[in-house]
Amino acid sequence: MQKDSKRSVFIIFLIIFTGCILGTALSHLIYYIMPEGNVLEFFKLKTQIGFGNNEDWLIDSNILKIKLGFQFDVSILSILGIGISWYFLRYFK
Repeated sequence: MQKDSKRSVFIIFLIIFTGCILGTALSHLIYYIMPEGNVLEFFKLKTQIGFGNNEDWLIDSNILKIKLGFQFDVSILSILGIGISWYFLRYFK
């Protein structure tokens, strides 16, 4: 039973990652097809989630500088892509 639960967590993360890619592709398609206006501006709304935006995550050893960070851009279409992929996960279960 424990092996099945590990595999299902991997599949869930794979489906969510696929949904993010699907949402990104969908957003680029919408940006290309839609004319300028309020609807396009609505679909362009996004927020960044993560850490490492500022100098707090900078490691400076005078020889080498390393900046750490990880960010996601979350938009309406990325959430829609995750929802579509989650539907397929439930459908093919």
